[in-house]
Amino acid sequence: MLDLLLCDCDVSRVIMAGKSDVLDVGRATRTVTTAQWKALVVRDRHCQAPGCDRPPEACQAHHIVHWTRGGPTNLENLELLCWHHHRHRHIHDAQARAA
Repeated sequence: MLDLLLCDCDVSRVIMAGKSDVLDVGRATRTVTTAQWKALVVRDRHCQAPGCDRPPEACQAHHIVHWTRGGPTNLENLELLCWHHHRHRHIHDAQARAA
Protein backbone atom coordinates (compact mmCIF):
# COMPACT_ATOMS: atom_id res chain seq x y z
CA MET A 1 0.00 0.00 0.00
CA LEU A 2 2.82 2.43 0.84
CA ASP A 3 4.46 1.78 -2.54
CA LEU A 4 1.24 2.74 -4.27
CA LEU A 5 1.00 6.02 -2.34
CA LEU A 6 4.64 6.88 -3.02
CA CYS A 7 4.20 6.23 -6.72
CA ASP A 8 1.79 9.15 -7.16
CA CYS A 9 3.08 11.71 -4.69
CA ASP A 10 6.02 13.87 -3.74
CA VAL A 11 7.74 13.20 -0.44
CA SER A 12 9.46 16.22 1.06
CA ARG A 13 11.37 16.90 4.23
CA VAL A 14 9.98 19.82 6.23
CA ILE A 15 11.77 21.04 9.35
CA MET A 16 9.73 23.20 11.70
CA ALA A 17 10.49 25.64 14.49
CA GLY A 18 7.50 25.21 16.75
CA LYS A 19 4.14 24.29 15.28
CA SER A 20 4.03 26.76 12.39
CA ASP A 21 7.45 28.16 11.42
CA VAL A 22 8.88 26.24 8.46
CA LEU A 23 12.69 26.43 8.40
CA ASP A 24 13.56 23.79 5.80
CA VAL A 25 11.44 22.71 2.87
CA GLY A 26 14.12 20.69 1.12
CA ARG A 27 13.33 20.51 -2.59
CA ALA A 28 9.59 21.11 -2.20
CA THR A 29 9.80 24.80 -3.16
CA ARG A 30 12.42 27.33 -4.18
CA THR A 31 10.90 30.31 -2.37
CA VAL A 32 11.78 30.95 1.25
CA THR A 33 9.19 30.89 3.98
CA THR A 34 8.56 33.84 6.27
CA ALA A 35 10.35 31.96 9.08
CA GLN A 36 13.37 31.29 6.83
CA TRP A 37 13.52 34.96 5.86
CA LYS A 38 13.45 36.02 9.51
CA ALA A 39 16.19 33.51 10.34
CA LEU A 40 18.33 34.76 7.43
CA VAL A 41 17.95 38.36 8.60
CA VAL A 42 18.98 37.42 12.15
CA ARG A 43 21.93 35.33 10.94
CA ASP A 44 23.26 37.44 8.05
CA ARG A 45 22.12 40.96 9.11
CA HIS A 46 23.06 42.43 5.69
CA CYS A 47 24.19 41.52 2.18
CA GLN A 48 26.84 38.81 2.35
CA ALA A 49 28.88 40.06 -0.62
CA PRO A 50 32.35 41.11 0.56
CA GLY A 51 32.35 44.75 1.67
CA CYS A 52 28.61 45.26 1.21
CA ASP A 53 26.45 46.29 4.14
CA ARG A 54 23.11 46.80 2.41
CA PRO A 55 20.29 46.07 4.90
CA PRO A 56 17.86 43.14 4.61
CA GLU A 57 15.20 45.42 3.12
CA ALA A 58 17.45 45.75 0.04
CA CYS A 59 18.26 42.03 -0.12
CA GLN A 60 16.90 38.78 -1.48
CA ALA A 61 17.42 35.20 -0.37
CA HIS A 62 19.99 33.57 -2.66
CA HIS A 63 20.47 29.81 -3.09
CA ILE A 64 24.22 29.15 -2.84
CA VAL A 65 23.74 25.95 -4.85
CA HIS A 66 21.07 27.02 -7.31
CA TRP A 67 17.68 25.37 -6.84
CA THR A 68 17.61 24.10 -10.43
CA ARG A 69 20.93 22.36 -9.80
CA GLY A 70 19.64 20.44 -6.78
CA GLY A 71 20.21 23.06 -4.08
CA PRO A 72 17.75 22.75 -1.21
CA THR A 73 15.75 25.61 0.25
CA ASN A 74 17.27 25.47 3.71
CA LEU A 75 19.24 27.92 5.81
CA GLU A 76 22.57 26.22 5.09
CA ASN A 77 22.08 26.84 1.36
CA LEU A 78 20.72 30.39 1.61
CA GLU A 79 22.34 33.78 2.06
CA LEU A 80 21.22 37.39 1.90
CA LEU A 81 22.41 39.28 -1.17
CA CYS A 82 21.39 42.80 -2.14
CA TRP A 83 19.68 43.15 -5.49
CA HIS A 84 22.89 44.31 -7.18
CA HIS A 85 25.08 41.50 -5.85
CA HIS A 86 22.35 38.88 -6.36
CA ARG A 87 22.14 39.74 -10.07
CA HIS A 88 25.94 39.93 -10.32
CA ARG A 89 26.32 36.48 -8.68
CA HIS A 90 23.92 34.89 -11.18
CA ILE A 91 25.73 36.52 -14.12
CA HIS A 92 29.09 35.34 -12.77
CA ASP A 93 27.81 31.80 -12.22
CA ALA A 94 26.36 31.66 -15.74
CA GLN A 95 29.65 32.86 -17.24
CA ALA A 96 31.59 30.27 -15.23
CA ARG A 97 29.32 27.48 -16.48
CA ALA A 98 29.73 28.69 -20.09
CA ALA A 99 33.55 28.70 -19.89
